Amino acid sequence: MNLALNSRQTRLREQYREFAAGEILPQAAQWDRRAEFPLDIYHRAHELGYVNRFVPSQYGGQGYSLMDGCVANEELGFGCTGISTGLTINDLGLMPLLMGGTEEQKKRWLPQILAERRIVSFCVTEPDTGSDVAGLRTTARRVGDRYVIHGRKRWITLGPCADYFVVFAVTEPERGHQGLSCFLVPGDHPQVSRGPALGKMGQKAAPACEVVFEECDIPASHRLGQPGDGFLIIMKTFDASRATLSAHAVGLARRALTEARDYAGSRTAFGQSISRFQGVGFLLADMDIRVEAARRLVYLAAWRGDQGLRNTREAAMCKAFAGDAAMLNATEAVQVLGGNGYSEDFPVEKLMRDAKIFQIYEGTTQIQKQILVRELYR
Repeated sequence: MNLALNSRQTRLREQYREFAAGEILPQAAQWDRRAEFPLDIYHRAHELGYVNRFVPSQYGGQGYSLMDGCVANEELGFGCTGISTGLTINDLGLMPLLMGGTEEQKKRWLPQILAERRIVSFCVTEPDTGSDVAGLRTTARRVGDRYVIHGRKRWITLGPCADYFVVFAVTEPERGHQGLSCFLVPGDHPQVSRGPALGKMGQKAAPACEVVFEECDIPASHRLGQPGDGFLIIMKTFDASRATLSAHAVGLARRALTEARDYAGSRTAFGQSISRFQGVGFLLADMDIRVEAARRLVYLAAWRGDQGLRNTREAAMCKAFAGDAAMLNATEAVQVLGGNGYSEDFPVEKLMRDAKIFQIYEGTTQIQKQILVRELYR
């Protein structure tokens, strides 16, 4: 096992770090206040090949490995995890097509989506169903050579501007979690409607909304995988995406440490830098430990995935730890800055708001621990 970055990944880290410093950091606060996704940054990222990165090169993508994506996402997350979540939403949205789609489906949709810079959102969560994926209520009934999808999804990231939705729905209710299937639905379908952007605590630059499918009629050829493959596709997607998602959290945790370190090094009290006081210094040390430990857990999950090894345990572990690390580091950064940390004039209050969601979406921290307990007894 070698978690050291190769020369390509070292270059990617520097390129993404430069992009985050030049394009994201200067605009992060502005887009947070506007609660809108910055399409100008999205198009710039698209020009540089920073979107649709896991799509193989034969379909027009970059062919990133999981480790490549994690290295890149840490740098994007350092700039702003709201913007970075929006920039990388297609990595999540296209994963079911890459994992479950036929060769004909990939050739049909991937080049078009990439060439036309389409946004693909991932639709699992419902108003009454979050972590319990097997409890989905959206249905898709077969009618001849078509499916009719009916139901509503909630908290759909970039739902307000998505061009396609990857939708998970119940096709065989009597089979429980084995009765879920996956579909690619055009966003401009007349039976698809979207609610207004939902008010959020943080990551406001990646707006989310409710999406309603009202007897939405689509060809059976839009089903990804076989009937009943939906649950397996979700789980396989999460084993990959939890590592890359957690890399955003590592970036935020590192940003919180950077802000706290710089402030503590320049702020004086009682005739010396406050970093020299043990109470502050130990906070910084703990923050540094969390960043390094979270990064290594992320790399381990990504490395196992890239080797074709089962990484369910490692993906859950890095998601649980990195989410907590981001939240704790952001909270401690606010503490180090004191009253200034509570002010909107300083960036750490935004970091604290942005961090909380890492303990919630794509499976709460508690769900990750349930997975780990299950893995302990396998």
